[in-house]
Amino acid sequence: MQRSALFLLVLTIACNGGGTSSGTDGDTGSSTGTGTGVSTGSTTGDDPVTSTMAPTGTSNPSSTSTTTDAPTSESGPTSTTTSTTGVDTTGVDTTEGTTDEPGDAIYNPAEDGPWQFDEAAGELNVDGAAIGVTAYYPTRGPEAGPYPVVTLAHGFNLPPTQYTSYATRLASHGYVVLNVDHAGYIFGTVDHVANAKQVLAALDWAAEHPVLGDISDVNNVGATGHSLGGKISVLAAMYDARVKASLTLDPVDGANMCPNMQACPDASAMLPIAIPLGFLGETLDTAGFMACAPAAENFTTFYAEASAPALQVTVNGANHMSFLDDVASCGITCSFCQQPTLDNAVVNELARAYVVAYYGRWLRDEPGYDTYLTGAEAQQRYVDMGLVTIAEK
Repeated sequence: MQRSALFLLVLTIACNGGGTSSGTDGDTGSSTGTGTGVSTGSTTGDDPVTSTMAPTGTSNPSSTSTTTDAPTSESGPTSTTTSTTGVDTTGVDTTEGTTDEPGDAIYNPAEDGPWQFDEAAGELNVDGAAIGVTAYYPTRGPEAGPYPVVTLAHGFNLPPTQYTSYATRLASHGYVVLNVDHAGYIFGTVDHVANAKQVLAALDWAAEHPVLGDISDVNNVGATGHSLGGKISVLAAMYDARVKASLTLDPVDGANMCPNMQACPDASAMLPIAIPLGFLGETLDTAGFMACAPAAENFTTFYAEASAPALQVTVNGANHMSFLDDVASCGITCSFCQQPTLDNAVVNELARAYVVAYYGRWLRDEPGYDTYLTGAEAQQRYVDMGLVTIAEK
């Protein structure tokens, strides 16, 4: 009986994206971080309208960091591209010179960009919680920094490594990416506001890092996350005016196992905020026994409350876990959702392209990326093939 009860508990919170942990969160504290690293990352951008809401109990980390190996501009690992079936994204020419900024270029977001990049790892202490962060940053490319910064927040009970391909793709397009291992695991304290603080603390860590500090534009930030990470990314955008745009992957506005609404507020009900918001999601997992992304809490609820400019992309045939790098290695956490009809690699490649194009549009202020979001390229690659349905306002 005890085993059955425990399994049911795990099943409930794993499916509904409503928990957090990996670390102990207190009510007050400061954040400090130290980082060591080797390499991968990049970008630059402009500021859309900012949000003005004050955070609930924000941290004020003073971080220090060191690197064991200085990054080299001579060489660096390049990001890998997952092969897909059903979407042909190869051999597409880069469109250059489409903006009013001399020398700016529009790069195909479905392919790796022209920047080389490295990675650096660190650990932050945020209100008593040990929070890991891995940065992917440009070392060499067609434009010098400082680069726009994008935070990545993992889903409930999912490791940050399941989103590495998003980080490396963005880094190859000239962004500094902070993949944050926030406290979002089973059997831990459930506090979504604390999770948002943990993600935002990585910006302060990057600003003080001996390498990242000089190349990171921490006042021009995008916030991306999946599932629970999507919700806390939206919260982070509400709490910190440095976040200028957010694109989330099947965010779930759940509050399972939460002690109170102060710890796990209804994020969609707190919208709109005065920045561009985008939402990629699916509708296979919106109903049924313990749905992984219930209809009352899924990405469409965020979009409904968002103000213009806002984007909603429904990925037809995806399930809640299809946005991971590798569902096959996900284990029990991924086993509760509906069976998708669209291949994991197809969804992953499509989502990576949307993330790059979205931040090209709103952090780099390049309207030429609209073609990959809603325009001719998006229609040809995704809509005409029945892969997505797009709504915008």
